[in-house]
Amino acid sequence: MSGNDPYTFLKTLIATEEAHAQARPGKPSRPPLIVTVSRDYGAGGDEIAHQLAEKLSVPLYDREILELAARKAKVDPLHFAEIGDCRSSSVSNFIFSLLTGSAGNLEIYRRALFESVLELAQRDCVLVGRGAHLILSGKRTFRLRIVGSRLICAKRVAQENGLPLEAAERKVYEINNKRHKSIENLFKDSYEHCSLNYAKNFDLILNTDRIAAEKAVPIILLALQQTGFDLSKPAARAPSH
Repeated sequence: MSGNDPYTFLKTLIATEEAHAQARPGKPSRPPLIVTVSRDYGAGGDEIAHQLAEKLSVPLYDREILELAARKAKVDPLHFAEIGDCRSSSVSNFIFSLLTGSAGNLEIYRRALFESVLELAQRDCVLVGRGAHLILSGKRTFRLRIVGSRLICAKRVAQENGLPLEAAERKVYEINNKRHKSIENLFKDSYEHCSLNYAKNFDLILNTDRIAAEKAVPIILLALQQTGFDLSKPAARAPSH
């Protein structure tokens, strides 16, 4: 692998952070409780993530991940948001070059994203989206995916946004497709299987077609306990950004 390979870069970051953590005085008696949440649009993943973070008394990071990555790369967060939503790497590279005035590509965005996720994961937290389940695959992390059938998700979106069902169903398809493409563009050269449909990348996949958010959270908490995660009150809160 070349020196610019993102997977090699990620392993180096993780090893460096673990070495620093061991050298810190007064570190927590247990490893951080990290939950990553990947979700289908309309499946209730955002609500579940917020309720889960509240139950665990830990901070939740969603948009904040992009904002931290943008600060690290000295780029406007809006630019990173546009890159994350692009459907193809060629379009993403083109937009990145236009907005930053550089000849760089997604490598700058990817490195800043890796660094940001690893920094936030030094303490207990819930991380939503941004491929955090892949970035943290080398650390002890509970990787959750929330899914739902397109029709059920569309009915929720239609009700919440006052849309006709057909338009809501189209929106669900388009947003999920963007999320899948974004993950593939960012991680396909680092992970053999990076598809959001690859079940082995997750510890729990929860279909919410017949499960409301408030009923999903106890299931997730039980799964966390059964997989050996300590749900006691965190010794230290994550730094605010």
